Amino acid sequence: KPLTVLIGPNNTGKSYLALAIHSLSQTVAANRDHRYGLLRPRRSSIQPVDEASVQRLEKAGVGSDHIRSDMKKFVSGEYAVRNLPPTVSDWLRHESKRWATAFAEDMAYELQRCFGSSMSQLGRKGRQEDLTGFEIDVLDESTGLSWTVRCSGGSLSTVAWKPDMSNRDRSRTVQSGVSFFDAADAAERLMESYLAFLLRGYSASSHYLPASRSDILQRYKTLASLVVEQASTAWIDSNDVERLPGVIAELVQALLIIDRAEPSYGAIKEVVDFLESNVVSGAVDVKKQSEYPSIQYQTDAGEFQLHQVSSMVSEIAPMILYLKYLVKPGHLLIFEEPESHLHPANQSYVARAIAMLVNAGVRVLVTTHSDIFLNQINNLMQIFSLGSKRPELHYAADEMLNPNDVAAYLFQPSDCGTQVAPLSIDADYGIPTKSFDEVHRALYDEAVEMEHNG
Repeated sequence: KPLTVLIGPNNTGKSYLALAIHSLSQTVAANRDHRYGLLRPRRSSIQPVDEASVQRLEKAGVGSDHIRSDMKKFVSGEYAVRNLPPTVSDWLRHESKRWATAFAEDMAYELQRCFGSSMSQLGRKGRQEDLTGFEIDVLDESTGLSWTVRCSGGSLSTVAWKPDMSNRDRSRTVQSGVSFFDAADAAERLMESYLAFLLRGYSASSHYLPASRSDILQRYKTLASLVVEQASTAWIDSNDVERLPGVIAELVQALLIIDRAEPSYGAIKEVVDFLESNVVSGAVDVKKQSEYPSIQYQTDAGEFQLHQVSSMVSEIAPMILYLKYLVKPGHLLIFEEPESHLHPANQSYVARAIAMLVNAGVRVLVTTHSDIFLNQINNLMQIFSLGSKRPELHYAADEMLNPNDVAAYLFQPSDCGTQVAPLSIDADYGIPTKSFDEVHRALYDEAVEMEHNG
């Protein structure tokens, strides 16, 4: 959903899942470098469209006018796979198997990069050998596609990928036979449209703010210097250079080049102003220097470097910088524990800022242990649901959250690992906070018992 919240005890896999989602998003976004936006595998040697693909399409004899009109309807949702001309759907069925295999290889690379571990190390270490593998079966009813992804023996592969061609509507089949066209151009356009349709639910880009962001922010220049220094000896002994998990390296890299980006504007700029005014009570920005940009905190009292400011400022500063320069509508922002080092009042403000982001078109995934954060999100959903009966409160219209835009999942430890269950979002009460309420109730009962005995 536009806002997805992962809650549960420590060490139950919330960040693990968030990293996997980021890896998937990076697989989609990082390969958009073709002139038509076609996904080109970055690490795989398999190309979605090659010479043999073009030849197969040319032999099918599909006219260019038909391709353009049919694919336009397909992308808009008017057509399903089964409604495409048989020559087109058969070609796509054949080519999508090759593309899916390449995509799986790219996905395996991104998983290893983001986690900083090999595929064989990413499985749960259990007593049974098969716990290190998994298999996922997917059926997309809107497109008529089904596929299976399997991880086994340290490798990720797509073992099946096929459109469901049953019940094809022959009355909507377009006959070919018009003058022909550039088959290579048509093949790329076909795959571009097809993949755009398949991946329409994915964000254009993904940004990850790890729980260790404040430490990284204060030491990113040192980290960059060490990497440069040790890179000169890496060819002698690869063990000289300690590997950084991909999300840590991404944050360091973003901070090193952030002064080259164009500042945000519009609704996202309003979120930045909201955070700077209500949470940090000052401005966080970059100062261009000859080597690396310097991050500064500016208040009426003067200008300060981050190692001179409170943990609250250094905790929120990465979020402000990302929103100020990197995050755009349509992007995914993954935010680990946004409540870290924050006073309860500031936790509430950050929750309101995230609601503003969602309404600005940014997709947000949050891991949290804060009942205050959840209660604020719940209030924003409840006031939205009141409609014309809303009381006069201090919330702006862009802070209210549609309950239909929110999803929440509870992570619970069990004998066989972690059980993840979706939580029902109630328009009147929001996200259930039972796991937090139980702790509060136990503490209250203890206090009452001590008072009674006293």
